[in-house]
Formats: sequence, structure tokens, C-alpha cells
Amino acid sequence: MVTSLCESPRAINSIYFYDEIGSELFERLCEEETYYLFRTEKSILAKHAQSISDVTGPVSLIELGSGNAEKTTLLVGAYVKAHGQTTYAAIDINHSILKRAAENILSDASDLGFLGIVGTYQTGLLQTKKLTGRKLLVSLGSTIGNLYDGELNNLLLSTSSALSVGDYFLVGVDLDKETGIMEAAYNNQTAILTNFSALQHVNQRFKGNFDLFRFRYMAFYNQSMSRMESYVQAVQEQTVNLRKLNFSFHLAKGEMIRTEIMRKFTLSALNEIFVAYGFRPVQHWTDPENRCAVSLFQLSDEPTKVDSERPV
Repeated sequence: MVTSLCESPRAINSIYFYDEIGSELFERLCEEETYYLFRTEKSILAKHAQSISDVTGPVSLIELGSGNAEKTTLLVGAYVKAHGQTTYAAIDINHSILKRAAENILSDASDLGFLGIVGTYQTGLLQTKKLTGRKLLVSLGSTIGNLYDGELNNLLLSTSSALSVGDYFLVGVDLDKETGIMEAAYNNQTAILTNFSALQHVNQRFKGNFDLFRFRYMAFYNQSMSRMESYVQAVQEQTVNLRKLNFSFHLAKGEMIRTEIMRKFTLSALNEIFVAYGFRPVQHWTDPENRCAVSLFQLSDEPTKVDSERPV
């Protein structure tokens, strides 16, 4: 926390979005008319979950950042239907949301073994090493799009270490598209509340004094980085003190704190990232408007060079 708040621009890790209140607000965000990502990805899974299960065959499913697992029920249901008894391990930092994930999954699928793991992706992956047989790691909601380069590198290194050759990684991503569509998704009322909730979470966790009335919210597309960026901007000069960390810093009027990045991918760029970590592209599934993709990769013996992959 201290390191990121000393950077330029200052930043707060998006992990602070997901306390109890933040998780509820994110569910509200998914219902916003302009927030297309949740609905679009869910429609892709509804149409292609059975095809995904056919490609991989029977596997144990491990989800990074399960949330309430509403979309994942479609995937798990397809595996149970096609292959019978299936194991599903959900990893999330929020204990309460994991309980809801269990309720959603178990009410919708019989022949299912559920394992809930409270922790970060890295700690959760260590616990799933004991699962036997072929595995399918799942990351939906363009979660990897929220990671900075170093964080993404650490995640993919942890992933390739936790999986065995032949295991799969299913990734949901937001595709690059018209700027207006992307900016509208992150500039609604619920998005504003979600970002201010993250400040309040930091206050509670670190005995901070962020005054929410002294900030305004903004989100815009950074074309050079191919990502949306959200910020809270100081509307007046102020000093923020995080007493539990024995840390304070001064904010000038107009100074911004970055709260989140949301990378937007092309399929060829996504392939390049995963190939560099030893995964080979298997198949991409997209919606009719090519807004989002659900992409399947398989861990191979050694990195495979791929020029491009066309969406299915």
C-alpha cells in the first residue's frame, strides 16, 4: 500500500474493491445497462460451455476470483452433464462471497465436489496442487485485465508452476473496441460508488482519513496502453494519514490516485502473452459483436510461437 501511494501517479491496489460492501456494489455494477462485460461473457458461456467441456474432457475446475460464481454455474453444469462427478475449487479473498458461490454452485449442480479457498490467487493455487488428474484453471470477468505488468507476470508464473503439462487455462477477457462503449461502462453511478467504497475500505483497514467528499471520480481510455483507467481526483489540497501504517502523504488540488486499470485485448496480443509462459492457444469463443472473448489455453512442454488466432 505505502509503495503504490508513493508512485507517480499514486495508486491503490484494486484488491481493496472487494470487501463486503465492494462485492455487493460490483454485483450491482454488473446489472448496469452500460456495463456490458458481465452479460456478454455470460452469454458466451451459455452458448459454448458444452463445447469447452468437450474440448478439455473431464477436469477439476479451479477458479481464480470466483465471486458468487453466477457465470461459473454454466460451466460447471456443462462438465457435470458431460462427465459426471466433477470437482470445483473456488478461490476468493472474500469469505462471505465464497459461501454464496457454494450456494449457487451446489444448488445448480449435483455430482459436484466443492472446495472453497479464502486467499490470494498465489496462496490458493498452492492449495490446489493436491488435486489429482487434469485441471482447468478459470479466470473470468477480465480479471487479468486488472493486473499491472509485474502482477500479471507473477500470476502467470504461479499458474504455470501450479499446473502440469496438458492442463488448461480458460480466460475471459474484454476485447478492444469503440472508446465510447468502454468509457460508458465505467462512468455510471455504481462505478463511482464502487471506487469511493475502495477508499472507505482503505480507511477501515488502515485507520485512514480519506474524506470522500474531497474527491471526484473519473475514468477514461488510455489508447497508448490499450486500457481503461479509473481515478479519484483531489478537489482540494489535503493530507491523508494512514495511522496503522504510520504513513501520511500530501495531495495537491487536482492530483489523482489511480484506483484501477482495465486492459483491453486483441486475440493476437493475448496469444503472445500466454505463449511466452508456455501455453498454447487452443480456441477462442466470442460474442457476435466481438466485445468479449473466452479463450482456452493449454500448458505445453515448451513455449509455442503463434502468429495469430482467429476468433471462433
